Amino acid sequence: MKTFHCNCCSHLVFYENVRCERCESLLGYVPELSEISAFEDAGDGQWRSLHPKSDGALFRQCHNYAVENVCNWMIPAESPDQLCRACQLTLTIPNLSAPDNRVYWYRLEMAKRRLLYTLAELGLDVKSRQQDPEHGLAFEFLEDGGDGAKVLTGHDNGLITLNIAEADDAYREKVRTAMGEPYRTLLGHFRHETGHYYFSQLVEDNPRWIEPYRKLFGDETVDYGEALATHYRDGAPADWQTSYISAYATMHPWEDWAETWAHYMLIVDVLDTSTSYGLALLPEDPSEPTLNDRTPVEDASFDNLMKRWFPLTYVLNSLNRSLGMADAYPFTLATPVVDKLRFVHRVIAAAGDTSQPREAAAPAGGEAAPAPTPAPTPAPTPETAPVAAAESAPVADAPVVADAVPPVANEAPPQAPAPMPAPAPVENTAPPVEGAPVNDVPVANPAPVPAPTPAPAPAPIAPQ
Repeated sequence: MKTFHCNCCSHLVFYENVRCERCESLLGYVPELSEISAFEDAGDGQWRSLHPKSDGALFRQCHNYAVENVCNWMIPAESPDQLCRACQLTLTIPNLSAPDNRVYWYRLEMAKRRLLYTLAELGLDVKSRQQDPEHGLAFEFLEDGGDGAKVLTGHDNGLITLNIAEADDAYREKVRTAMGEPYRTLLGHFRHETGHYYFSQLVEDNPRWIEPYRKLFGDETVDYGEALATHYRDGAPADWQTSYISAYATMHPWEDWAETWAHYMLIVDVLDTSTSYGLALLPEDPSEPTLNDRTPVEDASFDNLMKRWFPLTYVLNSLNRSLGMADAYPFTLATPVVDKLRFVHRVIAAAGDTSQPREAAAPAGGEAAPAPTPAPTPAPTPETAPVAAAESAPVADAPVVADAVPPVANEAPPQAPAPMPAPAPVENTAPPVEGAPVNDVPVANPAPVPAPTPAPAPAPIAPQ
């Protein structure tokens, strides 16, 4: 994630901000520019961008920004859309009549927008189901039912389902501990599940990639159900760290790919952030790790990324330990894992913008097979796996890194609930009644619940 500034007063702002803390200008993300812009009120619900690249263009707030307070993306004023590009991807939102669900929805959307930013920076096109009914990407944010039905986080032919309980920090930490995972985040789930999606789009039916994939990851035609049962019965091999990024990656070649894809997303996102902030490592002792390369990640070769990654993780882990916290990047990258990451890099380079000089890449050899229209609530399939850490692999002393940024001031989400001693998914006596937009018009809740008044923003810790 790169740095952003208010175009009105030049104050440093962040990707999630909705208002400048210094001059109080409205802020919004303009995907056409890949920039946060400050805006001035132009009347009639329109806002004039103050960003120098916009030439004073007029925009409107996404419905979920102006009304629901869970978004900060803008829409061109002339567009007929009610929802921004990011919100159009969400087919089903949580039932907002249930306690805390609006908070969870906000957190899910925030993580999803960070993922979309990274995908765009890598030149990976993301189309909605409205744009491409067969190959489009879509999300459902569901909760466990009152009848005992459980929602499994997973992917099914382009439809990614996330259990909203994962947006409850206390619940997610409880699951992480129970499963022995060192790392479990909402953003990690999004990265992992989109890895499944892009496997079907870029690799599965592509003769250029499928055989090299099988040499590195294994035969994906192996029965998924049997592999799943074996994994949860026997666990991962004792020596899994010599060949896999996580214990869960050992379960099936599909999961190995998704875990590796998610880890590549983590690496480029963190390096993008550190590069944008001008982070450099210039130790007095020449034998210590150094870092002064600021090549943009979208232009960097894989070897360049790895050369910068290890010094950065070493320092960030050391910083975390000085804070009395666990390693932010609890992973080791064995040679086979690096080879798999290199393969993901090559696939993305071939699929992304051809102007990106990362590696020579021939055109993709085939188009992904059409996917059937998913049911509103997909049942688990070979591509719908139980909730698992998208980026998990325990190693205590491994080099470290995580995408840590200063607290975002005035995000304006609803007040988060206090952590529960033994949290459990909120049971809903009926299916989620808040639907995703149909033809870009939000489906109203039969019993609308007014959005809670945002709590006063905490005292900002903002750069001066």
